[in-house]
Amino acid sequence: MQGVMLLLEIVVVLLLLVEVFIRLRARRRRLQNKSSAPVSSAARSAPATDVLQIRPEVSGVNAVVPPVTTTGGAEQQALSIDDLLNEATIYLEYGHYAQAATVLRWYVDINPHVTKPINMLLDAYLAMADIDSYADLLESLGEKPGAAPMDESWWRERVNTGLSQDPGNLELLVLAEKVGMAIPLPQVRTPDAVMTAEMALALVSRNHDPAYGMAILWRAIAHEPRRLPLYAELLRITYQQRRIEDYINTLILLFLAVGSGGKTLRERMLRAGEDLGPHLLWDTLAQWNGDPEVLRRLARSRQLEIPVGLSGAAAQGG
Repeated sequence: MQGVMLLLEIVVVLLLLVEVFIRLRARRRRLQNKSSAPVSSAARSAPATDVLQIRPEVSGVNAVVPPVTTTGGAEQQALSIDDLLNEATIYLEYGHYAQAATVLRWYVDINPHVTKPINMLLDAYLAMADIDSYADLLESLGEKPGAAPMDESWWRERVNTGLSQDPGNLELLVLAEKVGMAIPLPQVRTPDAVMTAEMALALVSRNHDPAYGMAILWRAIAHEPRRLPLYAELLRITYQQRRIEDYINTLILLFLAVGSGGKTLRERMLRAGEDLGPHLLWDTLAQWNGDPEVLRRLARSRQLEIPVGLSGAAAQGG
């Protein structure tokens, strides 16, 4: 079976090379026919070194060929562009995304004002799940003068598409901010998908935007309300941002999660919170007697939603 698959791959590559070879020969004949037509006196007086340089034939599937140069310039450059895009299209049709990306990236770096190859290259990166290269291309387009005049909706769509595959990609998150997008949360792919503690902590470690981190952590707490590292990270962010109300809300849920047995942890987090400034609830939390219903009433008075895992009897221990 492996031998058959290898043979099929060789046949596909040979077909690609034959098609490219045919295209190049047809183009060469067109150019030769044009060169045999009468030329102007200005063209006849041009230096011999300024004659048309024919592109070499492709010697392998990874070959990237420079554009044609002529004394006239414009028409032959258009032919070269068509050839490159046609080669990339062939690679894409046969699923050779890496080879297509090589050709397209070379072209886009030289011609960042042409939209079609940019979209082709971005789609190739998505097919390869190469989000780092995808984000790098978008970032370079945003910084390069004379880049393609993409409108705001195009940028939003492309940034959102990248973040749907890699929600914590820092380059894409920076681009989202530049184009005025709200920091997007990771999109759940199915109704049953959840934000686990491991996923949330990994995302927060890659993106240091406090609003993004808080949203991610609250979503994870709703799913795993007894995972203490989630509270520790959320308390750290709210403390650094001097968000006293959010800090207190986190403490209420933390107290419910650890119960009366987590006295040392509760006291340490409470003392840290008091450094944020005076608040009526510091004394209430300090005097808590271990009754979870007291905390539930307090949470309801603050419109704080209690996760299902904490809505019953609190754990009596760490």
